[in-house]
Amino acid sequence: MQERTQKNKLSRNFLDSAIKTKSWQPVLKNGWIIKFSIYQENYVLLFFLSRHTGQLFVRQFADEDYACDYINYIVELDSTQIHNV
Repeated sequence: MQERTQKNKLSRNFLDSAIKTKSWQPVLKNGWIIKFSIYQENYVLLFFLSRHTGQLFVRQFADEDYACDYINYIVELDSTQIHNV
């Protein structure tokens, strides 16, 4: 019974987060697939996936300017190489 309750609680948390998140279609830029979302109208959530290596970066920013700077930084990296960012 406790396991079932835990699953229901996780589902409610997931739905609550999904309702508070606005997302846009991913874009492809210089070999990077970029997914951009806004959470609770305060946080910018970024996903970067290399088409060539499968490397994934996930970052959250409270400041839109920092998010834009980070997007520009990642897009300039070579998407065919593995990076420690």
